[in-house]
Amino acid sequence: MKKILTGLLCAILLLMGTAVAEDDLLLYLTLDEGAGLTIHDASGNAPDKELTYGLAYPVFQQDSQSPQWRSDGVLGGCLLLDGSTTYLNYGKNDIGLEGGQLTVSAWIAPRMFEWDDPHAADNGTDKPTGIIGQSNKADNQGFLLGYGRFGRLTFQVGTGEEWLSLWTYGDNLQKYQWNHVAATFDGEQGEMTLYLNGELVSSRSVPVGSAIQRARNKALTVGRNPEGERLAAGFLNVASGYLDEVRVYSRALTEDEVIALYDSATPGEIAFSDIWLQNVLTEDWTRTQFHAGPYQFWMNEPHAPLYYNGMYHLFYQANMTGSYWRNICWGHYVSDDMINWKPVKEAITPMEYTVVPDGVWSGNAGYDVNGVPLLFFTAGNDDFGSVPGLISNQNIGVAYPADLTDPELTEWVVADELAVIQQPGEGRRGEFRDPYVWQQEGAWYMLICSGSVSSKGGAALLYRSDRLELLPDGTVDQDWQYVSSVYEMPNQSTYYGTSWELPILMPVTNQDGTITRWMFEISPAPASIADNNVYYFLGDFDIDTGTFTPDPAFKDIPRRLDYGCNVFTGPSAFVDPVSGKIVMFSIMQDQRGAADQGASGWAHTVGLARNIWLNDDGTDLMMAPIPELSKLEGEVLVDARNLTMDEANALLANVHEDMMHIVITATVKDAETFGLMLKQGDKWDETFYTYEVASQVINGETGNRGDGASTSYVSGSLPLNSDGTIRMEIYVDRSLVEAFFNQSKSLSIRAYVDEVTSQNMYFFGEGDFTIDSLYVATMNPIACFAQAE
Repeated sequence: MKKILTGLLCAILLLMGTAVAEDDLLLYLTLDEGAGLTIHDASGNAPDKELTYGLAYPVFQQDSQSPQWRSDGVLGGCLLLDGSTTYLNYGKNDIGLEGGQLTVSAWIAPRMFEWDDPHAADNGTDKPTGIIGQSNKADNQGFLLGYGRFGRLTFQVGTGEEWLSLWTYGDNLQKYQWNHVAATFDGEQGEMTLYLNGELVSSRSVPVGSAIQRARNKALTVGRNPEGERLAAGFLNVASGYLDEVRVYSRALTEDEVIALYDSATPGEIAFSDIWLQNVLTEDWTRTQFHAGPYQFWMNEPHAPLYYNGMYHLFYQANMTGSYWRNICWGHYVSDDMINWKPVKEAITPMEYTVVPDGVWSGNAGYDVNGVPLLFFTAGNDDFGSVPGLISNQNIGVAYPADLTDPELTEWVVADELAVIQQPGEGRRGEFRDPYVWQQEGAWYMLICSGSVSSKGGAALLYRSDRLELLPDGTVDQDWQYVSSVYEMPNQSTYYGTSWELPILMPVTNQDGTITRWMFEISPAPASIADNNVYYFLGDFDIDTGTFTPDPAFKDIPRRLDYGCNVFTGPSAFVDPVSGKIVMFSIMQDQRGAADQGASGWAHTVGLARNIWLNDDGTDLMMAPIPELSKLEGEVLVDARNLTMDEANALLANVHEDMMHIVITATVKDAETFGLMLKQGDKWDETFYTYEVASQVINGETGNRGDGASTSYVSGSLPLNSDGTIRMEIYVDRSLVEAFFNQSKSLSIRAYVDEVTSQNMYFFGEGDFTIDSLYVATMNPIACFAQAE
């Protein structure tokens, strides 16, 4: 098949009068294999080679997966590169490219672009994403064809004497569509060129008589920069998207020949579902299945919940090219019930010539005066020093839907002007992010994370705008004015951070609607010195002065909603307009080391949606998972009443599931301890909750929290009901356990197992207690994870 295609291509070029002799081909990858790992070179010059693919030999799945082959390339099939683990690596002796002339050509459809220092290309410190290369830049050897920030193309060669770089200026690769790229080096004529879709887009002179010197100790790589940095279980600078028809010639093709190569293919439309992140992790025994999450790779901080035209939306920090923090954009989930979240196309990405070139960090959603949803986000700009008026790489941008009739609001437009720019004296310089927006009494208010200007502690800054309207020309009419720092803890310890990320300020009411207090919630940062759990105060908020005053019981002593050890973090909240209840979302940290994250292909999970309300006397918050979760229940395994421990354990002896909903009520007033063991098996596989009756403390512990995670106790004080009973509601979703007690607080644990069969569960304790009710049901995956694509 490959020889036929090669011959067909040459015949086409001959008819066009621009024949490219087969003898000139040094490498030709048609990428028509369609299955398996073996890649064939149709030129016959390089040996068959095994493609690297992270799930071909998976660590956390039992069965091998094939790479993502596609049938609809530009000529025959093509290969989908995941941006992290898919690339081809020839041995250093398999093929070596050198000489006075060279042409490299490829078709590529990228789905994202990696971050790099804004001045890296000018300084020669760039780290391009590789299309094909064999280079040793330090010794001025080899070559690289790739692309950098925003899809800016580059062709670089080493002559032994110097490293020569060629970049495009304004002619960039386009995401989610086919691009033909060709580059030539001609030392005899003294020229390097770059072509995009048949057009010459950049050229430069090189020393006449120069030649590419072979990088003899380096491999030839396809789909990855051969000098890309290793990160845990993967690499940076790996291409993400479709790759097809990779050719290398031993001479410099003419412009007509390059045009003929471009014209010889007729690429069609690309199906977004085929090129986007793929649902390939459903068989990973550690990855949650009824918690929302991206199909692959890294997520953080679900935020900006909104409801519009019958659909819920939730956004999150995302890296679409690996399981690590980098290349941050806004991922996007949609749902009609806040249970079955479906990931859709990324909402906001870093873009050239906009207010957000270097990262889209967390924020919030609001509505303008006409009810149009707006996204307020942290706009990263690492070149802020070159922009008049900017004193920080963090400011606040705003985006609006491109099409309000689209039920999923898939496309968003970033406004040309920033919504809020940090000014001197407004918080600590360089700490200005995570806006939280609400409307009250005819005005709009925005809370922004920062640090105090008078101490080393955290701060949350309040801004007000008396107008907020998306105008027909795409501008947003707004006028945010600084009001105050809403609250700063006196003599604050670094335990509570030097900045307060993801601040939330909102009124909370008891179930009778008779008492209302304001909740002020913070996430202390940075994690290197602060307790990175989520803390809250209850108190009063004065809208006129913009200040929050905590209730006496909370003064300088904030409380927690979840007592797990840095699992429940990164909160966001809104009032659900359908139920009228407050709903809180969070990230559930995966607690593993980077090597495990890279090997598995994912990092972190969205927490279950939780309702928040005041207790009856208004002195504290109550919390429970939203009741709609019952829609995901499957088979009821146990439903019994009035059991002794032995009777209950007999019923649990046959329960061996890794996705469950468990509800327990027990009378424990005459007991010393009462507990439940979960995920128990051989070695140290065990996770358990123990209630110490006298001290009214729930302890949670697991014997295996993953490589690099702490195994220490995690605990918190939880009040019993006055009648001496305790209620536990527990959701087990593979490696994640979210446990709620007395609808008051929770204690979440990441619990990995060494053996997949470690799923035993039983009660234990000392003293007299009765299990008043025991309910265990299996849980089904949310719809988007129900079947691998």
